[in-house]
Amino acid sequence: MQTDLDAQNVPETPPDRRRHPRFRLSVPLTIRCADGATIQAISMEVSESGLSAITAQSLNIGDTVELEPIVASKLSAVVRQNVGKVHGFEFLNLTSEQAYRIRERCKMLPRYRGKLLGI
Repeated sequence: MQTDLDAQNVPETPPDRRRHPRFRLSVPLTIRCADGATIQAISMEVSESGLSAITAQSLNIGDTVELEPIVASKLSAVVRQNVGKVHGFEFLNLTSEQAYRIRERCKMLPRYRGKLLGI
């Protein structure tokens, strides 16, 4: 049975400041860097504005890369977050068709609840 004292010891979950809800998506990706290098990755989650992935190598925040395949095409993205080999990418210059395809794909995926896991 939970007491008032127990409730006070539960850490507060910070608010999610993302523009769009995230959805679970675990698929292999290829990341193409500006210098021509390719890095293999596995996606963790996706939203209308970006995705996160576990990569085989670290990338620098601010690097512009090409991700594929995302909704059956290549997408330009910028590295916004880097925690070891887990990276957050923001999509750049999406066409209306690409944005539509991502939205439709997200509708078929379960919600990502990383904040509940402390991620």
